[in-house]
Amino acid sequence: MPRTLAIFGAGPVLGLSLARRFGSESFRVALVARTTENLGHLVARLAEDGIEAAGFVADVYDREQLAGAVAAITAEYGQIDVAEFSPGGGDMGEGIRPVLDVDPENLQFILDRFLLSGVALVRAVLPGMVERGDGAILFTAGQSGVHPAPFLGNIGMAQAALRNYYSNLNRVAAGQGVYVGAVNVGALIEGSVPHRAIMASTEPLGFEPEVIHPDVFAESFWDLYAKRDRVEALVGSFGQ
Repeated sequence: MPRTLAIFGAGPVLGLSLARRFGSESFRVALVARTTENLGHLVARLAEDGIEAAGFVADVYDREQLAGAVAAITAEYGQIDVAEFSPGGGDMGEGIRPVLDVDPENLQFILDRFLLSGVALVRAVLPGMVERGDGAILFTAGQSGVHPAPFLGNIGMAQAALRNYYSNLNRVAAGQGVYVGAVNVGALIEGSVPHRAIMASTEPLGFEPEVIHPDVFAESFWDLYAKRDRVEALVGSFGQ
């Protein structure tokens, strides 16, 4: 029976590359996103590549909808072998605050999206994986959790907490057959919302941004999953 990759927060850039990379290894793919239009587009493109995929509508920041998506995927495919969490950050520019402007409200907003939603996903998928003695949970994380950047004040706080969480999870869950890891994004993902916004801006950046194709990130995810010899990878050098 083919294994199932479930991408929570599937988009047309990194999500598509992830689906293609795992699909090339005979995985079928469950795509979770907020709009049927986005999901239909992704399923159609994957079908052109001969990859079995299905879309499941849910807001991954809503815990009830997230749990519902996990239940629906499990009912459809029997189990989730690999769960990947990609909290979208491209539409949250106004929510990002530099360190001197962090307050409880804007920090809570970021924690809900980047940390607490990830914890909710783990709580939904981990018990089944532990029961089977096999599985993997992967996170798309940010470099600010590894290399603090003052202009990413609240984001960095959430990413540092997420890094602590997935590192500890892997230490404990590995003994039960479950791998937990993350790819830290340290560059602009080519074609992503942030990349397009920067390219369209007339404001000078003061530096040349590093841009990396999403397939490179997808390969890092596969490498982590296949080897399970480290808890994280860093792709790019932005902010170092």
